[in-house]
Amino acid sequence: MITATHPQARTAPFVSVIMPAYNAAPYIRDSVATVLGQDHRHLELIIVDDGSSDGTPELVEGLDPRITVLRQKNAGPAAARNLGLKAAKGEFIAFLDADDLWTPHKLSLQLAFLLGHPEYGMAYGGFLRWLAKPDGSFDAPPPAQGTDAPNDALIQAHSGWIYVPLLFDNIVHIITALLRREVVEAVGGFNPSLPTGEDYDFWLRVSRRFRAAKLARTLAFYRIHKASITHKPRAENNEYHALRSALDAWGATGPDGSQADVRALRQRLFMLNFSHGYQHVRAGSARVAAGAFWCAVRIRPTHLKSWAYLAASGLKSLVASGPAERQR
Repeated sequence: MITATHPQARTAPFVSVIMPAYNAAPYIRDSVATVLGQDHRHLELIIVDDGSSDGTPELVEGLDPRITVLRQKNAGPAAARNLGLKAAKGEFIAFLDADDLWTPHKLSLQLAFLLGHPEYGMAYGGFLRWLAKPDGSFDAPPPAQGTDAPNDALIQAHSGWIYVPLLFDNIVHIITALLRREVVEAVGGFNPSLPTGEDYDFWLRVSRRFRAAKLARTLAFYRIHKASITHKPRAENNEYHALRSALDAWGATGPDGSQADVRALRQRLFMLNFSHGYQHVRAGSARVAAGAFWCAVRIRPTHLKSWAYLAASGLKSLVASGPAERQR
């Protein structure tokens, strides 16, 4: 049960909420409402329209004086968030996508924790997947979890110096995070060259410099609908590249001296490549699949299935390229 929220006064911390939006007309008003309906009201909402063609920005302009709408040509969520960060005035920064929702006390809980624990650079929490019905409509979001936990209760395994846990999974969902402004200033923004995985790259960088606290409760609802699911896999294996870049820069040892299990980490790298290759075998490019399986066999040379998929996808790619392509 919520027992304390941050007082609403002129001295209350100012929060900048950044919301990238692309063709989000069916959902954006609901998402905006969960920001403006927070019990911590000293905030601004910066909506960055990423080249929508469905009238998304027009739906939210003028709704509330706390809303600022920025526009850019379609450049992806990383570029949209970076534009929002440039305009942000808050002492704290939060992110929400234009089709997702927050719980009403999200910001007040996180602010209360961070103000009482200056050793942490950010606070995040749990989220629940909110699935569409077969006809595409949505029931009410699922019940939030952890509402009976103390306000400052943490998931200890995912709190503190979280670099090593992040090596094995992107444990921070961006829609649940609240960061001190100095965190963003220290690590920079999001990498716009990554069309996906830009948040994973960002959290890995944050985790090298700052401690994080995972509150033991649901803070957000992640809406899953037809438009949010990528049917054709991307050619870029961005999660693998973000992880590989982190390991090349900092290795497998956390800032606190904790050490990742080398064999488990090797398996993680293998699976990122094997899964990427398998996705492209089923619904993508044989050439991309062959490249992914080649990376997989270099990590695990004795994995026979990877060799089989490499041979099959390589042959398919060669056939598909045609004689003219092969003569280049």
